[in-house]
Amino acid sequence: MWIRALPRTLLAGVCLLVFAACSTSNSDQPATPTTATPAPVACDRVTDLFSVSSVADASDDSCADWVEVSQGRAVLGSTGSASVWSRSTGNETALIVGAVHSLGQGWFGAEGTAIAEAIVDPADQVGIPRLFLLLPDGSAPDTLASPWFGLFNPSIAAERNGNLMQDVLPREDFYVAVTDAQKLDVSGLPPVPEPITGGPVPLHDPAEVTMTRPTHSAARPGELVLMLGYANETGRLTASVGRVLGDADASAAVATLAGLGDPEGSIDYDSDAEIIIEGAAVAGMSGGPVVDGEGRLIAVLVRASEDHDGVQFARAVRMTHVVSRLDAAIEELGPEQQLAVAGYLER
Repeated sequence: MWIRALPRTLLAGVCLLVFAACSTSNSDQPATPTTATPAPVACDRVTDLFSVSSVADASDDSCADWVEVSQGRAVLGSTGSASVWSRSTGNETALIVGAVHSLGQGWFGAEGTAIAEAIVDPADQVGIPRLFLLLPDGSAPDTLASPWFGLFNPSIAAERNGNLMQDVLPREDFYVAVTDAQKLDVSGLPPVPEPITGGPVPLHDPAEVTMTRPTHSAARPGELVLMLGYANETGRLTASVGRVLGDADASAAVATLAGLGDPEGSIDYDSDAEIIIEGAAVAGMSGGPVVDGEGRLIAVLVRASEDHDGVQFARAVRMTHVVSRLDAAIEELGPEQQLAVAGYLER
């Protein structure tokens, strides 16, 4: 499944306005007030899902520092989530990575048609107000939208560009976009952003993990990772700790899921493009970040299995795959085109 709003779909929610952000009026408020003190979360093992705000408020929680360093990478999108990759760019704009399926069917090409790989100059794009970055103080997502400007998308075969994008494979289920410092009020008629401009993008990033290279890293089998995203059910920034499986264990997990009749068992493990994580994820987290212990981005959430007696597996696109595909596309550009996009890339 995707992380999961529709049957088998991981994280795409439903918006009534295609080019406007979903309402965020309640996104930073608890679904149900409670006076109960949450049990501390131990980040030295695989965990269930937990609210980021509950961890941040618990001074004795061993997860607090990890969450504080990493939470600003998670972006609330108009459908699903997205990830801040880097703000270390030539013109100070920010690179955003997310899941293609969270953008919605038809975003890069009409249903049933092949989507061609494309790299475009963000300055030539009409921005779409659909990203809500965490406020610099870390308190909540901004109520003003940041614009989404396209940069790169991989190719997707025609037979997988349909069925509400439920059949897209992890290898092709990512995009790279750019945002700038504009803030847009989407409470009324959706505004059209100004053309993209350089300038610092405000974001909660106390350790400057999005500014300090390396901002991303390769996943290591056996390491514990933090998965983040905005759960559809509550609107809250939600997290879990998971464990990256090595290739043999990842293949075995897929085989086990196949034996259980889980739809994820029908998708072969793609070791070059994805990681499989023993850990929890829910609808709304698609496109959200998977980070290592230093807060570096290692992958982007795209799919997850059902929960089988307390065991769940999430799939995430490796950042090494994203970077490799983006670099290869840039190499195919002519000198003028390379110069045009250079300022939006990580320095």
